[in-house]
Amino acid sequence: MERRRKNTIFFLENIFYFTLIVALFRNILGYQEQFLELNIHPLLILTGIMAYRYGVHLGVLSATMATMVYMYVYSNLGHDLVVFFYDFKYYKFLLMFYILSFILGRIKDNQNEKTKDLNQEISLIHKNYKSLYDNNTKLVYLNNRMKGQIIKSEESIIALHGIANTLDILDIEEVLTNLIGVFKTYINAEVLSLYDVDHSKNYMRLKVAVGENRKLPSSIEISKYPNFEKVIKEKKYGKRDGEDLDVPVFYAPILNNGEVIGILNIERLSYETYTTYTEKLFEILVSWTSKSISNAISYSEKIKDEIYYEKTLIMREKFFKKRVDEEEKRGDMFELSYVLIKFKVLVEDLKEIELNIRSVDKAGYSEDKKLLYIIFPATQLKNIELLKSKMLEKNLGILEEYHED
Repeated sequence: MERRRKNTIFFLENIFYFTLIVALFRNILGYQEQFLELNIHPLLILTGIMAYRYGVHLGVLSATMATMVYMYVYSNLGHDLVVFFYDFKYYKFLLMFYILSFILGRIKDNQNEKTKDLNQEISLIHKNYKSLYDNNTKLVYLNNRMKGQIIKSEESIIALHGIANTLDILDIEEVLTNLIGVFKTYINAEVLSLYDVDHSKNYMRLKVAVGENRKLPSSIEISKYPNFEKVIKEKKYGKRDGEDLDVPVFYAPILNNGEVIGILNIERLSYETYTTYTEKLFEILVSWTSKSISNAISYSEKIKDEIYYEKTLIMREKFFKKRVDEEEKRGDMFELSYVLIKFKVLVEDLKEIELNIRSVDKAGYSEDKKLLYIIFPATQLKNIELLKSKMLEKNLGILEEYHED
């Protein structure tokens, strides 16, 4: 585009100035013989200017146009073109046009080449300087961080002990709430998420998500994510390799009795935080998290009959209220969204109720009010109507939507 614009300007300038020269000399000299024999010919001056401005290629083209104008005037004065090249006093101007355009054009091209080379060198210097500056910034930061870790080694050990105590509880939902705080405090995770992995290892369902502008969807088909497939198969943590922003910075399996039941992802991490120390700390925290969740699950299995109504996945009101309180705590602490829906129960036997919910969703029942509560974590309020319709569709004649008076 720039080259086309340059060529257009060149042709317009040449046409204008050549026309102006011919018009002036025709009016002043009347195309007399003096025009053909001027010592410093205006066509030569114009050709030199054009060659020095645009380089040798367009300079030669300008010389050609000057030749055509000169021969046009020569012919218009009644001279025979056949004998034009036999008289040196005439065709010497043509040689002068081309020689001058070539010399000045070559000078201009050489200048342009030197300028281009210098600009490239300056650009490379700026690039190298920026790289050195960035590397120096990282080194200074790492140096200061390592100094801080050495100086505060005792505090670091105490902090790790505090983390261990934070996760050493038997309520799985409380473990997850504390887990979010741990990763935000000690790793400065900007975006993190926890997914449940189903028994078939085909799907992952979002259970907890913190942070804005997440890349991962709420429901994941594992076969479409090779990184997660590998983590589930090898049962080892992984990290982003390259610039693929759809892959979390760190991701690790949550294990229970050697089986992968979830995937923890640090989807985005601040630039200043990403160090080898952070990666090692992540590995340690994931190991502790797996043990804590495994212990909490084991405990929940032991008191399952106390938590759920017989042969159902519906929690008793006391335990469900505790689950809702934990979700409200997450909302206050981390601004996590959730949806809580109430339904009127029309049957006596709760086993007749078909729960069309995900593994991460929980249902509870109030015997006094005959109400069924369902909580959907990591869910936006705008989806409430869709969730209601799905529940009512699967439980036609059994449940009706509950409205308080």
